[in-house]
Amino acid sequence: MQPDFDSQDDSGVNKYSDSPEFDALKDRIIEQLFEINGQINTINQFSSTLEKFLNNEGDNSLNVKVIDNIDKKAIQNIEKIKGLISVINEEVCKVEKIEVAELNQLQIIAKDKIIRDIRSSIKEFQNLQKRYTALIKRINEKARLQLENKHALLVEEENEATQHVGQAPVQIQNKNIVIPRESINNEEFAYQQNLIRQRDEEIINIERGITEINDIFTDLSNVIQDQGMIVDNIEANIYSTLDNTQLASNELNKAMRYQRKSSKWCLYLLMILTIMLFFMMLVILI
Repeated sequence: MQPDFDSQDDSGVNKYSDSPEFDALKDRIIEQLFEINGQINTINQFSSTLEKFLNNEGDNSLNVKVIDNIDKKAIQNIEKIKGLISVINEEVCKVEKIEVAELNQLQIIAKDKIIRDIRSSIKEFQNLQKRYTALIKRINEKARLQLENKHALLVEEENEATQHVGQAPVQIQNKNIVIPRESINNEEFAYQQNLIRQRDEEIINIERGITEINDIFTDLSNVIQDQGMIVDNIEANIYSTLDNTQLASNELNKAMRYQRKSSKWCLYLLMILTIMLFFMMLVILI
């Protein structure tokens, strides 16, 4: 038999009912929360891979293209999570507009759990954003140092080439001076500079996003505090009902034991009376 968690006040009107709208919102939030947690795991994997590049002591150079590819994917995932959190926040606002009287006790408890799960995932995402920004800052520091060294080497090669031209003007007369790697190095230098600048902008955007997400996190904390009081009251009522049920069960068991004892003594008395009646009949007949 399905238990009825609806309660009634003194007037006989249901204090808690049932809300199909809440169930629909709950299912959507759970689905989006599952997607968020999956994206968080993916970014954690990207972060671990980038850390391996940084901690590789045997190689002082950075694989620019690989790092750029991983970074782009990680940023896409971060933006996707931010979008999902915004959608979830809108769904939570809709849930909050549903009056408590429209929810049954199981729905109220489910609401509290969902909000706590959302808050936990947002907190994990905030920590992940901080970890990732710190990681990108380290990558940029190493990339700048690597780029400065390459640029210094390029300048040195250009100076040597210029000196060589000045020392042998006759030999190279009417010939074009070609330094094969100069244009490529300049292009690579500009390309890597642009990547560093892009990552700097990503850091700023992520840090701005942390502040925005923190506002949602604070709002959810306030909701949890208010919701917790309602859930505590419901749980207290449930435990009180269980206690009363247990007490009633104990009293019923006592009554049944008393009834069994009474029935047994009645049977004994009936047997005694039957025996006495039998002997009285014998005396009369004799």
